[in-house]
Amino acid sequence: MHPFERHPTIFGIICVAAAIFLVQVSGAHSAFIEYSVIPLRMGQAWTALLHGDVGTSTLRVLLTTVTALFLHAGPPHLIMNMVFLWMFGSLTSQYLGKWWALGSFFVCGIGGFVLHVVLNQKSSIPCIGASGAVTGFEGIYLGLALRWRLSWPDVWPLARPIPPQELCLFAIAGIGMDLWGLTQQAQGIAFGAHIGGFVTGLIIAGTITQFYPSLQRWEKSSYSVSR
Repeated sequence: MHPFERHPTIFGIICVAAAIFLVQVSGAHSAFIEYSVIPLRMGQAWTALLHGDVGTSTLRVLLTTVTALFLHAGPPHLIMNMVFLWMFGSLTSQYLGKWWALGSFFVCGIGGFVLHVVLNQKSSIPCIGASGAVTGFEGIYLGLALRWRLSWPDVWPLARPIPPQELCLFAIAGIGMDLWGLTQQAQGIAFGAHIGGFVTGLIIAGTITQFYPSLQRWEKSSYSVSR
């Protein structure tokens, strides 16, 4: 079976993100600001929701935590996110199943945006991209590898299968760079979204492995039957 057929939800996410990016570069870029996460606006919407305002304007702002996942600032941003999304997303799909991978994409992505908003409450700078979801998949893989005995990953763009520990070190190094960037208050990159997504992924993996301490028990579970 072709890899795209084994992991259809991950492939579908990539296709949707690429299609939306083509629309972005066609000249409607400014319109997409409305679909991005703006911390100041998000904070106002959350406050309104807590006061009972569940109007369409409030819900539209909160929904940007989903729509912003499919927007990207340029070709390098899109390509890098999609490459690592495929690498770690397809591994998540391999072990947990295609629907768990799809759900994790949104949960980790939203978790990333939430932390970004918390850390930048007064910012009016739009935040876009699937980076939080990507690091979320990295967190999931790390969390699974810490408890389960995983096979050597053989996934594009890796040139050859490598020990899971090496891929885990790559994920740890990446989040380490994000933590450093956050402490240095570097501009132009949503380090908080990366960290938030990663932590969300770890929580997902930690919860699963708490109830299913081995991959074999997970594969025998009812959750795995319809995955």
